Amino acid sequence: MKKRFFLMMALVLITPRIWAENKKVTIDIKEMTCSLCVISINKALRSTDGVLKAKASLKTHQAEVIVPQEFDNQVLLTAISRTGYTGEIQDVTSVP
Repeated sequence: MKKRFFLMMALVLITPRIWAENKKVTIDIKEMTCSLCVISINKALRSTDGVLKAKASLKTHQAEVIVPQEFDNQVLLTAISRTGYTGEIQDVTSVP
């Protein structure tokens, strides 16, 4: 019983630290003109090692990507360029 309690407490204390070490990278992608563009970019970003979450939007012509704090943002731009599009980092913010 004691071991289970300590394990639960450790998880509660460690989990917020893990969340705090992520960042949201907002990338402008001007060439997106259709839903297939969005699908291609989402697939490229989501299949990139280290990406936790990615969502491209045709409405805003942007992609929002959640990655670990130490992640190299250039890797995201490279993944986008492999689809034939060009991305430009607009903003990087810490995510709790």
